[in-house]
Amino acid sequence: PATGWVSLANALDWSRPPRTMIGTGYWYMHTDQWRQDGYSADALKSPLSTGALDGMHTADALAQSARLGWMPFYPQFDRNPLDLADEAEAAVAAGTATDTPSYIADALKNRTLNPAIEDVDAPENWPRTLVLWRSNLFGSSAKGNEYFLRNLLGTHNNVLGKDHAEGLKPRDVKWHEQAPEGKLDLLVSADFRMTSTTLLSDVVFPAATWYEKHDLSSTDMHPFVHAFTPAIDPPWETKTDFDMFHLLAQEFSRQARTHLGVRRDLVSVPLQHDTPGQLAQPGGIVRDWRDTSIPAVPGQNMPIFSVVERDYTAIADKLAAVGPLADKLGFTVKNVTYKLAGPLDRLSRSNGVMLGGAADGRPAIDTDAKMAEAILAFSGTTNGALSVQGFRDLEVRTGRKLADLSEGSEEKFITFAQTQAGPVPVITSPEWSGSETGGRRYAPFTINVERLKPWHTLTGRMHFFLDHDWMIDIGEALPIYRPPLDMHRLFGEPKLGQDGQLEVVVRYLTPHSKWSIHSEYQDNLLMLSLSRGGPTVWMSPADAESIQVKDNDWVECLNINGVLVARAIVSHRMPAGVVYVHHAQERTIDVPKSEATGRRGGIHNSVTRLLVKPSHLIGAYAQLAYAFNYLGPTGNQRDMVATVRRRSQEVQY
Repeated sequence: PATGWVSLANALDWSRPPRTMIGTGYWYMHTDQWRQDGYSADALKSPLSTGALDGMHTADALAQSARLGWMPFYPQFDRNPLDLADEAEAAVAAGTATDTPSYIADALKNRTLNPAIEDVDAPENWPRTLVLWRSNLFGSSAKGNEYFLRNLLGTHNNVLGKDHAEGLKPRDVKWHEQAPEGKLDLLVSADFRMTSTTLLSDVVFPAATWYEKHDLSSTDMHPFVHAFTPAIDPPWETKTDFDMFHLLAQEFSRQARTHLGVRRDLVSVPLQHDTPGQLAQPGGIVRDWRDTSIPAVPGQNMPIFSVVERDYTAIADKLAAVGPLADKLGFTVKNVTYKLAGPLDRLSRSNGVMLGGAADGRPAIDTDAKMAEAILAFSGTTNGALSVQGFRDLEVRTGRKLADLSEGSEEKFITFAQTQAGPVPVITSPEWSGSETGGRRYAPFTINVERLKPWHTLTGRMHFFLDHDWMIDIGEALPIYRPPLDMHRLFGEPKLGQDGQLEVVVRYLTPHSKWSIHSEYQDNLLMLSLSRGGPTVWMSPADAESIQVKDNDWVECLNINGVLVARAIVSHRMPAGVVYVHHAQERTIDVPKSEATGRRGGIHNSVTRLLVKPSHLIGAYAQLAYAFNYLGPTGNQRDMVATVRRRSQEVQY
């Protein structure tokens, strides 16, 4: 139910716009993995290149993407956005600026204000506090884990390479001769497992499991909504996620009465998908306002600058209720705005309303079950009246017959109690591109193909030609096969193949594991008994024989990023030249010391690092426009190579 959870998660019922961020770009810069890339973003350029990427470091490409309003970055500026909002509004009041956006645009143009990304290692731009909820970031999820340990935490790490100080340095992003180590002041995690992350955390909140709380589960690729229902109350001092967030909000709100109060906040918003900003770059021509001949225009070639009032003393009150913007503006997903008068009235009757405080009289969502009810109420997939309304609005805009896909469901309203009784089939909704009407199983884009609903592209058709400057530069204006990066030529990594009597250089891949699951990974008895009880490296018989390794022997995988110690699984299912080290093999289980470093031998992501492809940073151009949870860069760690060596079979822990 995307409309409900996206809108409530971003507090769109209380204030707009929200501030969101691309995770890959955030970690690439703040863990200083960009310093490993001593090469130009034009390394793979086509003979037809326009030259738009020539001489740019990947960090420069990310910085340009942020300043042109393609992708978000945080921090936004080299100054506090609360103070900036005050400064801009004071200038408008004094008559020295016409409005806040133009004041910020002028300040950026004349360099009295600068994007934070352009000096990301300056202390004022470091991330200082990190709160993780049930996220095993360090180790499991962190591509380039050893850089997270070194640069973010400043703790022991197995980074084996040096920064590419002698290679190409960024043009726009400032290079500090010594990268910071230990940027975070506080790491807080909430988890019910002892993971690599919780072991590294300053504070660990004990969390409830799935069987101790109310929650919902649904995705866009299966046709049911499922409920989590507690079998028992959270034991001892554990708290549900919902209770934990509310307790933190209450304490934050209490302290805000002394330290923050009500402030105005300047929010830099990238040009969004399905908005006029999506068409802000005609012809795919990159118009960088840093060029003195090109004006800086918010919402066209730079972000949208908005001022949002934030009552920090009322955070807890607002978290516990549905805010008034739900009535006034509705909730919009994929440019379909749902009118919520009916669902809000129903919620007020079923959930009750809050009494007193900033949320007085508003529909209550002060328990996890009430929040689940609200999410279901605000989605066309679970509220038939909203689905029909959304399709009818789309019919007016597209001229296509669509509403019959959900007509007859106007009275259907899936409640949380119904999902607790059993999985409930969802309603066909304009939130998604597939149809479940008539008992069909979901398949994406069936509404576009069968009903000719326009695609969310420049032409409204399924098209593949993208004449953006950067796409032309890398030779991908049309779909094309691209082989893995040549890590030897780009970074000086060893060449693939035999590299000494007991060493072989291979492609290092980290696929999802057949012997683990997302929810528990490999740290419970069932999962451990189905595997070898610790990390493994799947190798081909040919590669294993070349370094005299037999099945279950200890090996080390290493490159400039780090080292992994694991047991070999020699299997005919593996092709020569490739090894698999499955995702989510926890570092807390059976990990000996490395011969290469003398420290504990890492985790599957110790040998990977983030590589950002510039074309993933394009925004404000047709379907290549930023959307929260939809479009942004991914960490291309599949290009990694590593040396696998046979080591002593006598291991130490």
